Amino acid sequence: MKFRRTILDLALLFITGVIWLVGFLYLIQIFTSKSLEHPVVISFLGITILGTVIFGTQIMFFLHRMLRLIIDHQAFSQKSIKLVKKIRRNIGFISVCFIFAMPFFITIANIENAPGVGLMGFALICVPFAVYILSQIIEDLFISAFNLQKDHDLTV
Repeated sequence: MKFRRTILDLALLFITGVIWLVGFLYLIQIFTSKSLEHPVVISFLGITILGTVIFGTQIMFFLHRMLRLIIDHQAFSQKSIKLVKKIRRNIGFISVCFIFAMPFFITIANIENAPGVGLMGFALICVPFAVYILSQIIEDLFISAFNLQKDHDLTV
């Protein structure tokens, strides 16, 4: 169990590092470029990346706390339900931030005369919304499991 916990903690740390690396590389690209061809579009993409870094880091922290609750055999408690709600809320914020990336994909599609890029961008923007819906389902499952555990504890 300790080995598995260590692997999961390292995975969360790795994902957080990748999120921060993407944000850092974006900042380097912006600050080292001589001039920006489409500054508004680049600013909107910056909102997307900054929001993903901030809220994604919070999600990783909440997942780490959730892992601690599972290890302490408190997976279906009020604390875990609160953490799942916070995770769902942050996924919602990331979904809203991803909307700001759409002008980037439309601009690339217009420059390259490739409408498929716009469609791929739209599909990419829809992914966080699908994850948000999945997180809502997981939250409902945690609430149901908590209620079932509470009922089971009362009968025993």
